[in-house]
Amino acid sequence: MNRDRMNQFRTVLHYEFMNYMRNKIYVGITIFTVVVLLVALSLPSIIDVVKNLNIGGGDSDPLSDPKNTVHVIDKTGQAPSLEWFRTAMPDIRITLSDQKDLETIRGQVNSGDARAAFVINSPLNYTIIIKRDGPGGNPGPRIMNSLEPYFRSLRLAALGLTDSQITNVLSEASLEQVETVSDSGKSMEQAYLYTYILLMLLYMTVMLYGQMVATSVASEKSNRAMEMLITSANPMSLMFGKVIGSGLAGLLQIGIFVLSAFGFYQINASSYADVPMVRSAFNMPGQILFYTILFYLLGYFMYAFLYGALGSLASRVEDINTSIMPIVLVFMTAMMVSIFGMITPDATYVTVASMIPFLSPMAMFVRICMTNVPPYQIVISVVLMILTIIGIGWLSARIYRIGILMYGKPPRPRELFRILRSEKRNA
Repeated sequence: MNRDRMNQFRTVLHYEFMNYMRNKIYVGITIFTVVVLLVALSLPSIIDVVKNLNIGGGDSDPLSDPKNTVHVIDKTGQAPSLEWFRTAMPDIRITLSDQKDLETIRGQVNSGDARAAFVINSPLNYTIIIKRDGPGGNPGPRIMNSLEPYFRSLRLAALGLTDSQITNVLSEASLEQVETVSDSGKSMEQAYLYTYILLMLLYMTVMLYGQMVATSVASEKSNRAMEMLITSANPMSLMFGKVIGSGLAGLLQIGIFVLSAFGFYQINASSYADVPMVRSAFNMPGQILFYTILFYLLGYFMYAFLYGALGSLASRVEDINTSIMPIVLVFMTAMMVSIFGMITPDATYVTVASMIPFLSPMAMFVRICMTNVPPYQIVISVVLMILTIIGIGWLSARIYRIGILMYGKPPRPRELFRILRSEKRNA
């Protein structure tokens, strides 16, 4: 008997999994997403190639275009040399001009033949003449910030201070920020980024594949062959085969997405050397990837069994959204608790939520990513979820057997409970 059930389970599992592999929408979404990841993560490299090719035949260097010139006009006679400006601001095209040419330069700025005119009225007073901010923004504040310490050093030198004393006075204070998140050594900002990305991935995939299970079950009610199958086959084998088959298809798709993203990032890693947010998202600790897979599987199976049970109670595919609304509300609650929990991961309500099976797939995941969680709490949370999955799986299989043969208005919870008790007594 057990061998027959196992054969039934394997048959349903293989059938359900291969249905996804042959599904054009599934394959199309997978290929489309991989292409999007390729383009998105390769965009900086593509831009660099385009710049190197110098498409359009013109000179793409803004420093070589006279229209990007910033004219610096000194009325004090104390301004630094042109070499000083070029060293301090190498990415701005600067030229020193005479103040008698101010009106001419103003006309050039107005006509777009010059980027701006920066006038040094005194060491503490400046004027910037600009028509509009160019691609590099308004250069005035940056030039002013560079000149302030220069003129300050001149005043200190006039007071008799040595170069070393002036350097010491003008030195800026430094702040070293040290944050700890779990055992990863990542900063809170880095942990927040990849936690949010992975949390959204968990939410969307569990919701998506859970609804696909419900839709698949509801659509089978129109197939009369299912009536014969459900009466001859073990409902536990049917339900577990269907849910696990869909889960493996979902896990395969997520794996393709994650591996593609990491692979494309590694190919273009040099382009993100100066983008710490992107680097932190792909340099997450290995244990985080492990927990991502673990909580995806636990969350998926927990909710997929419920989706399947309620999907079997729907008379038509069009009624699916109404049937599964209670699950959606619970899952959205788990998402909201987890999102707010990212701000205060040590809060009591987050700890409590991480121990409630229907909330813990995301709440415990957030705690693990954002703070230190005692190992025993992780073990308790995982064990509670596994026990819940087993219980829900057994109950869902019985509801599935009843619902797949039931047409018309779905039974109310009390009526459904009565039918289940009646079947148990007759078993």
